[in-house]
Amino acid sequence: MKYHFLLAAFLLILSESDAQFLLKPDGFAASGGKNYYVIEVPGASQQQLFEAVERRIQASFGSFRDRIVTDPGKEIIFQATDRRGLNYYRKDYDITFQASFEFKEGKIKVNAPVIRGIRSFDPRVDSVATVLAVRSPGTVIFLNRSYFVYDKKGKLKNRSLKEILETRFNHELLAPLLAVKTTEDW
Repeated sequence: MKYHFLLAAFLLILSESDAQFLLKPDGFAASGGKNYYVIEVPGASQQQLFEAVERRIQASFGSFRDRIVTDPGKEIIFQATDRRGLNYYRKDYDITFQASFEFKEGKIKVNAPVIRGIRSFDPRVDSVATVLAVRSPGTVIFLNRSYFVYDKKGKLKNRSLKEILETRFNHELLAPLLAVKTTEDW
C-alpha cells in the first residue's frame, strides 16, 4: 500500500513538470546548458525509483529497446526505437535514441537523451531510407537539406521540426518514465 502511495505521488508530481530538454545545435540540453536535470521524489528509496523507471521502460519500449548498461539500483542506460514516433510532412519516422538515468535516495538524475537516428523506410515509396538531419553528440545525420534543424553554423533553420522533437522527447517519451519536479544540482 505504501508503495502504491509513492507511485501515485510520483505520477502527481509529473503533472507539475516544468523541467525539460531543449534541442540545441549540438543535441539536447537542459535549461542553463547542463546536460541533465534532477527530479526529487521525497520519501522514495533509491531502489524504488530504479525499479519504477525500469518497469516503465520495459512497458513503454518492450522489445524495441536494448539495455546498454544497468548498474542495479544506481543507473540505467538504454537505447530504444520509437516506431513511427514522428510524423513529419505526412511521413512516419522511427526515432532511435539513447537515454540514461542515475538514482539516489529520493532523486533521479535525467541525462540529456541522444538521438542516434531518425529514419523512414517504406519500400512502396522510398528507394532508400529518408533520414532527417539532426545533430546529436557522437552522430551527425545529414541527407536532405530541407530537413535540417540547424545549419552547419548552428543557426536555427527549421523551428517546427525542433519544436516537434522537443515535445516528442519531453512530453511523450521521457515524461511517462519520470516525475519531474525540480532542476536542482546533482
